Amino acid sequence: MIVEGSEGSVVFPKDNAESPTASESRTVSIDQLIERWWQDHFPGSALARDTQAWNVAYAAKETLKRLLVQAQDRVLKGSI
Repeated sequence: MIVEGSEGSVVFPKDNAESPTASESRTVSIDQLIERWWQDHFPGSALARDTQAWNVAYAAKETLKRLLVQAQDRVLKGSI
């Protein structure tokens, strides 16, 4: 389970401390989470060999980060 921290970042609980993507008391922002996912899945893929496709996917990733941060901010402010 992932719990939201007071600063709007993700806090991984102790039971996930041995996970390769988390360590005890580690706080990860949405941006860092998406960047980690991107690095784990896209470099070296077929997408990486096509510049135009890479640029479209990269722009979509950046848009996703922005939209998720905006949604998180609205939730934290209680407007959703």
